[in-house]
Amino acid sequence: MYQKQDVNSLSAPTTFEELQQRLNGILGKSISELSLQVKMPLPIDTVHGKGFTGEVIEACLGASAQNLPIPDFPYLGLELKTIPVDSNFKALESTFLCHAPLTNIRGLTFENSALYAKIKRVLFVLVNATRDLTFEDRKVLGFFFYTPTEDELQTLKSDFDELYEMVKTGYVDSINARIGQIIQMRPKGADGKALTECIGPEGEIIRTRPRGFYMRRAYTQIIINKHVFAHND
Repeated sequence: MYQKQDVNSLSAPTTFEELQQRLNGILGKSISELSLQVKMPLPIDTVHGKGFTGEVIEACLGASAQNLPIPDFPYLGLELKTIPVDSNFKALESTFLCHAPLTNIRGLTFENSALYAKIKRVLFVLVNATRDLTFEDRKVLGFFFYTPTEDELQTLKSDFDELYEMVKTGYVDSINARIGQIIQMRPKGADGKALTECIGPEGEIIRTRPRGFYMRRAYTQIIINKHVFAHND
């Protein structure tokens, strides 16, 4: 499994014009070309390099939030999501948004959550990343900026409230991938060994796998279609 590296990425952009220039600079380039640009050695193969593409894009653009619950471009209030797609811009997987806290959540609301901070303004970078392609062939196909509509925000809030009602009442282990219209709460981690504390159904403290928020692949596709193919309407 690929281990995140410390690299000398660019400083965080302070204007959208600066970010736009960097985006235009990576457009059409392969992941291997970009890795050379930021001096990040390639993993031995794509199977062992899950997460590497996103790290390279972050370094090239100057995303600076690391794993903090703030947007990747703090000066711009903008989150970065690298989306693997095929050559027809079909999303290949659901989109990880952020970690979902299971403790110290008494005063947690959608509006003060990391999820809201991460999703209120997003830069999607699309990379051709079908399983058969090497890092030399995986290229940046495009990018677009996304801001949820009021209707989408209401749906996101409804999903969030439904999921956290289950967490707060001790039913976190009953949460499954079918719950939520736009987002899902799913176990997060390479394996099932890492555990965190949470409230159990009788109010006791139990240990369960850490959770993360994911945007459904079908909804990621809706957003991609809306932005990539808008000029054909």
